[in-house]
Amino acid sequence: MPERMRNVALVCAVVLSLQVQAAESELQALVREAFTNIESDVQKHWRFSEVSNDGEVERIANYDPSRSQGEQWQLVSIDARSPSAQEQTDFRQQKREQRERETKRSGGAPADPLDSINVNSVQLLADDSNGWRIGFEPRGVGGSKKMMSKMLGTLYISKPERCVELLEIASPGPFKPQIGVKVERFLSRFEFAPFAEGEQAAGGCGKLLPVSTHFEMIVRAFGVTAVDRKITANYSHYAAVTSD
Repeated sequence: MPERMRNVALVCAVVLSLQVQAAESELQALVREAFTNIESDVQKHWRFSEVSNDGEVERIANYDPSRSQGEQWQLVSIDARSPSAQEQTDFRQQKREQRERETKRSGGAPADPLDSINVNSVQLLADDSNGWRIGFEPRGVGGSKKMMSKMLGTLYISKPERCVELLEIASPGPFKPQIGVKVERFLSRFEFAPFAEGEQAAGGCGKLLPVSTHFEMIVRAFGVTAVDRKITANYSHYAAVTSD
């Protein structure tokens, strides 16, 4: 190849590399910007209603952080009937333990959904008039790091508001995180929506709050089913709680 042609090829390669880097940088900035609107500690600042189903029982509950400690969760019904006093106590204990696990996992700080994403890994999967579909490598902490390395993540950010509508982490297929253990399926999905619809109509997200969660996990240990869980929850009737 003549010297001039080699120089042209080198310049083209450098320009293409810079264009790719610029596109990646813009995509990373888009993701970071979109996540600034997500409420990181819903239970501290909002009252809301929750309808959950663990595959066996449907529960309807209300949450209000302004109530006294231990009574912030109110179980309204179990499979359309009023709960007993013991069921109310058990439900509150379950919610308290869940909150403690989340706090421990995040090191005492509010859990930030962006922490579950390796921002440097984001890739544009689709771009249309409604929004961007983005792939990413999930991040885990502690014992979940190895498992998260087997997962694929997907985001959907709307146009033109740049609101995060979907965050999903799923296994592309069965995998073995350790000897004798096989994860048949893993799926964790969160859907978000703006608290104030008027703000979205005006071209902004406002505060983004979770409106739906979906979790599935099937694990076999030495050929026997050890975990088979499917949990869904929907959230509504949000109201901001002002701190004293």
